[in-house]
Amino acid sequence: MKNYIEKFKKDNEFKIIVEFAFLQFFFWSTWSIYGAYLVYYLGDIGYSNMRIGLMTSLRTFTGLIGPPVIGYLCDKIENRRKVFMLSMFIMALVITPFTFYGDLMIIIAIGMVGFLWEPQQSVLDSWILETSLNTADNYGFMRAWGSIGYAFTVTLFGHIIEKFGWQFHFAGYGIYVLMLLITAYSIKDNSYMRVKAKRQKLKKEGKELKSSDKNILRLFKNKEYIFILFIILLIFIPAMMVFVYLAPIIKSVGGDSTDLGYTLFFNALSEAPIFFAAKYFLKRFKTKTLLLFSASAYLLRIVIAAVAVSPTYMLFFGMMQSLSFGVFLVTVRYYVQKVAPDELKTTAQSIALMAGFGAGGIIASLLGGYLIDNFGLDIMLRAAIILSTAAILVLILSIIMDRVDFNKANSTNR
Repeated sequence: MKNYIEKFKKDNEFKIIVEFAFLQFFFWSTWSIYGAYLVYYLGDIGYSNMRIGLMTSLRTFTGLIGPPVIGYLCDKIENRRKVFMLSMFIMALVITPFTFYGDLMIIIAIGMVGFLWEPQQSVLDSWILETSLNTADNYGFMRAWGSIGYAFTVTLFGHIIEKFGWQFHFAGYGIYVLMLLITAYSIKDNSYMRVKAKRQKLKKEGKELKSSDKNILRLFKNKEYIFILFIILLIFIPAMMVFVYLAPIIKSVGGDSTDLGYTLFFNALSEAPIFFAAKYFLKRFKTKTLLLFSASAYLLRIVIAAVAVSPTYMLFFGMMQSLSFGVFLVTVRYYVQKVAPDELKTTAQSIALMAGFGAGGIIASLLGGYLIDNFGLDIMLRAAIILSTAAILVLILSIIMDRVDFNKANSTNR
């Protein structure tokens, strides 16, 4: 321990990595308090599944608007830290008194949090990926601490709900955000150094950055970027159908908030080993192969939820998070970082995640709520299996087409 403390004091790169690891820890801990238990809370205060679906759809709808706005704001003022800290502070003011809200205030709060929360994942990850080559290479290590924080906190607060109630639960959100803000304040934002260096170079040449360099439309002219958006949507719709309604699924097999907490504990903790090993498997396998692996793992998770007859099954559901979301996230993050222009990195990352948690989340929430209320959980889970299988087939077809094109190109060059 003494050696690590000395290294922290003397090695600035190591210090930055440790600080970002703490930031990820507190960031994902805050989401475990609010996001993991929101559906459970709404159910406890008497909301129907369809109404919960509409509420979560509101969050995901405003989450569609937030990423391009917040991402573009970061790229415009060229400071991710300021936007990140302000957003988290506002969310703390909104979420901490959540139990005192009536129906209208709950709607407003959910909408505001959706707008602010969705982009922050990409703002933080872009901050890490763009700070230096060293932080980019160690992104998986830092993100793993986010999973550990989520796992620890979601388990702790599952017990807090049972023993102390919801008021104490949501108050904990404000405490965690305070620790997050203290950590974020200690980290200097150097993530726009390449853009600033480019501007200085052009200035010496008597030129300026073109306004079109920060035009969002640049992203939608990139075929590789469009493909990633499409695949994200295909994978996330069935996955989110199950995850949004995880609480009622666990209740249907005899579980309670403690079982939900344990499921989410394994869900988050299982991500850590994959994130720690991220830079190794990214070098060995192609993007589409990793996405196919991830999609297959998602299908297996849904099957586990469909055949579950006790809360124990859902622990295995949680453990599959590493092979599904863990592989998926690091693959998409690194891929987008490579194909997006420097001037629009945060915007590109925000929109990519928006495709899944935003557009995919809206469809999943509404479709899932409708199917549960009108046909039951079993039908909803069967629909999710069919949609997940479709995502796998599309990826297989895409890989086959790539190999055919590769073989044609080789034969032409001979």
